[in-house]
Amino acid sequence: MGIQVVVFGAVIALFVWGIRYAIKAEKQRIAELGQVALAMKFSFTEQGSASLTDLTGAFPLCGIGRARQWQYTLTGKTADRDAVIGEYSYVTGSGKSQHRSRQTVAVFPGGARGLPDLVLAPENFFHRIGQIFGYQDIDLDSSEEFSKRYLLRGKDEAAIRRAFNIDVIAWFAQNDSWSVQAAGGHLAIFRTERVCKPAEVPTFLADALRIQDAFTRAA
Repeated sequence: MGIQVVVFGAVIALFVWGIRYAIKAEKQRIAELGQVALAMKFSFTEQGSASLTDLTGAFPLCGIGRARQWQYTLTGKTADRDAVIGEYSYVTGSGKSQHRSRQTVAVFPGGARGLPDLVLAPENFFHRIGQIFGYQDIDLDSSEEFSKRYLLRGKDEAAIRRAFNIDVIAWFAQNDSWSVQAAGGHLAIFRTERVCKPAEVPTFLADALRIQDAFTRAA
């Protein structure tokens, strides 16, 4: 009986320690994100906002699952363009199969003007959002490597093919795991279920900006 009490007490102590460590680590991460935002001359909030939710509501990413939430948002200008970087999460499944997906997302308000609504993603991502779309993958025969890495969907196939010029295709053929969604003239760029460490945020934004620039030249 004594051994069982000791073991039970050790398990409880370990559980409490784990919670305290997680809370401390999260506080540290929030502080570091605030410092990164300051260095980038962006504003920072631990929560999202109604305006951000309204802005991103048309993106297919924001139609998946339930308990959808924006957190840790940095808002400002980069290269004279409005940009928002935030952590977006949602819950899928239930019971023991319940899972919360999180990803760092760069949103460029108005950044998809001149582009058709489209979704570009690694193949596995479409396993989750396939039910949202009733149209087929658009195959770009000009790049076998691109076709291996990505699936591309959208209603206006002709316009989407024009948007994927040689520069756009070449970038994605050499860089995997990216997702791009254009909806209502706005652009969202992210890597599915990948959350940036605070120190990685500037590089992530720089890559997102390169993608946005490639599409701007195509528009």
